This record gives sequence, C-alpha cells and structure tokens, in this order.
Amino acid sequence: MDEARNVPFGDMEWTDDAPGIRAREAAVDGARWATVEYGEGVGREDWCEEGHRGFVISGRIEYQFDDGRGPLRASKGEAFLHPPAPPGNGAHRGRNIAPGPTHLFLIGDRPEG
Repeated sequence: MDEARNVPFGDMEWTDDAPGIRAREAAVDGARWATVEYGEGVGREDWCEEGHRGFVISGRIEYQFDDGRGPLRASKGEAFLHPPAPPGNGAHRGRNIAPGPTHLFLIGDRPEG
C-alpha cells in the first residue's frame, strides 16, 4: 500500500481523454484516480470494459450499457459503481445530460497510462 499522501488535482494539467472530455489523473495504490470533465452535451463513443467507482461533483451523467439494460443516471452528490465487464455484457459509456459541464471523481481498476 502507498504511503499517506495528498493528490493535488488542482495543480495538475488537464489532458484530453476524448473529444470534449478532459481529465486530471494520478496512479494511487495501483489504481487510476481522476477528476474528469464532460463538456455540455458530450458523450463517449467507445465502450469501456474497465471497472470504475465514481462520484458526481457537479452536473449529471448518464451511462448506457452494451447489454441492453436501461441507463444509469447520477447527479451532483451521488456516487456510482461500474464493475469490470467483457464486451457485450455490461460495458458502459457516459454522456453529460446537464446544461453546462459535468465533473466527476473516478477511481478506476487500472493504473494511469
């Protein structure tokens, strides 16, 4: 386990994650920690199979699933969980459904990079 430390997201540069989506990220104890910003109306095109735990800092996010189940929506102050999933069996992708940007805090199952 890593030593106790601060993760200064506010001091980090934004990196482009996908069109209209940017992130500040760090590897923490073998996982990817990130603050992510979805621009207004922006959604991911690619499906994600990795697991995530998340918290909505501001805005509203909707996740679609490739297995046909209904969407999962989370708003400011709510947390969510996406277990890892093989293709066609629960992979997800998010889109911002709020006016203005949506900001998330995510902890992913993979380290940065």
